[in-house]
Amino acid sequence: MPKPKLWRKVKATDEQIAIYKSLGVHVLIALVLLISVSFSPDPLPTPATSQPVIKATFIDAQAIADKQKAEAEAQAKAAAQEAAKRKAAEAAKQAAAERQRRINAEQARQRAEQKQAEEQRKAQEAEARRQEELKQVAAQKAKERKEREAREKAEAERKRKEAQEQAEMERMLQEQAEAERAAQQQRRQRQVLSEVDRYKALIQQKIMQGLFEDASFKGKKCRLNVKLATTGYVIEVRTLSGDAALCRAAEAAVRRPDKLPMSDEADVYQELKDINLTVEL
Repeated sequence: MPKPKLWRKVKATDEQIAIYKSLGVHVLIALVLLISVSFSPDPLPTPATSQPVIKATFIDAQAIADKQKAEAEAQAKAAAQEAAKRKAAEAAKQAAAERQRRINAEQARQRAEQKQAEEQRKAQEAEARRQEELKQVAAQKAKERKEREAREKAEAERKRKEAQEQAEMERMLQEQAEAERAAQQQRRQRQVLSEVDRYKALIQQKIMQGLFEDASFKGKKCRLNVKLATTGYVIEVRTLSGDAALCRAAEAAVRRPDKLPMSDEADVYQELKDINLTVEL
């Protein structure tokens, strides 16, 4: 486990103090040697016992340097390990964050899909309700239309029957009226014909009264056409067929009176205004 930075900083300071002390000792020794050389008139041989002291001093400095190097390397290694750990931790953190991001994204996607599915379901349900309402409205309209058509058909049938009954009643009344008119006309016609026959007989009698009889006319006939006015005045008389002498005498007999018998009724006159008569002896 890496040591705290503060501890490393304190340790490095103590080591520096030791180095500084060692360097100070070396410098002091060097100055002493230099002064000794400068002020001694003759160089003296170095005692055999002084050589090991200097050597030991240099060995101690080398050991300190090696130790410092080892410690520096250890610190560098520890720092590298710490950096590697931090990097690994950062990578793990990033990986965890990425996993969390993916999880969040997947959850968001699932929520979005669920929301979309829910909205689609609601939309489908709303559309189904709308279609059902449309079907109900259409069914109601169809029902109302059928009921209206049935009412209209029934009303039309009622009116048709009523019109048919009315027409039948009118037809029956018309037939009855026509039958009554026909009966009246027949009765009147019979009356008219009876009146016509009566007036024809009167006219025939009037003509025969004015005809001068001649033995030569015996067994002969003359057919005349006579046109009369409403007053009985003879407008025209002409011979249709028969014995010429008898016809001349018959025409003279028709013109002899001022007028011939005539009915005051218009329908009787219509039958008498242009008649054919037969004069026969």
